Amino acid sequence: MSNKSTAVIVSAILALLPASAFAGGAVTGGATLPEQIVQEGTAVQQLAKQAEEVSTQISMYANDIQRYENMVTNTLDMPAGVFAQIWNPLVGSIQKLTSIYNQAQALGYAGQNIGAQLAQEYQGAGNSIKNLSQVYANWNQTTNTDMEDALESQHLAAQNFATQDQSMETILNAAKTAQGREQVAAAAVAAANVTTKAIQQLEQITMAGQDAVLAYQRQEKAQKNVSDQLAADGLFSGGTNNPSLLP
Repeated sequence: MSNKSTAVIVSAILALLPASAFAGGAVTGGATLPEQIVQEGTAVQQLAKQAEEVSTQISMYANDIQRYENMVTNTLDMPAGVFAQIWNPLVGSIQKLTSIYNQAQALGYAGQNIGAQLAQEYQGAGNSIKNLSQVYANWNQTTNTDMEDALESQHLAAQNFATQDQSMETILNAAKTAQGREQVAAAAVAAANVTTKAIQQLEQITMAGQDAVLAYQRQEKAQKNVSDQLAADGLFSGGTNNPSLLP
């Protein structure tokens, strides 16, 4: 992914998050790499909170659906108003979950790009920075695989949930039968669990990247201080005590 496209994605994601998430000021295209990874971490933390909230909601709605499915053979026989109170909030939460998951993926790719740039700029850094881009890449791959497995465990094809439009079409088709609704509810719970866990892992990766950058900067500053001191000592050692330098 190019630097330009990554910057556009990150800007779009950050624009969706509350302004209070950025106490350090607005995000600008001129941010340094250390500033970019801090901004990445802030966005991931905010997204993690949203994922936990939606996951809780989905579990609650899924339990309600299971409870009502046990009460009647087919919820299509239920009054429309009662069914809507259960199903519609679940659908809304699934839409939110899809958005959160897509944002997490974009942040993962952005982190991968930032990591590659950090490794290039800080070539003398340790493996924590050198391998950061690959760690993000592994996260992207693992998360996608886990999500596919979660959906397929409920006999739902992952490609049918690739976008919000596809998700809605799949959900509407499933709503025609009680079995379909149960599958969607169970898959939503599994997908929410995957998303919440994945974003928590993404948060850990980003924090580790921040710590590695700070450690490298401290090391560079310490080395510079030592060099400056040695230079100062060399300049002033002996001073004008050398008789040959006296007038």
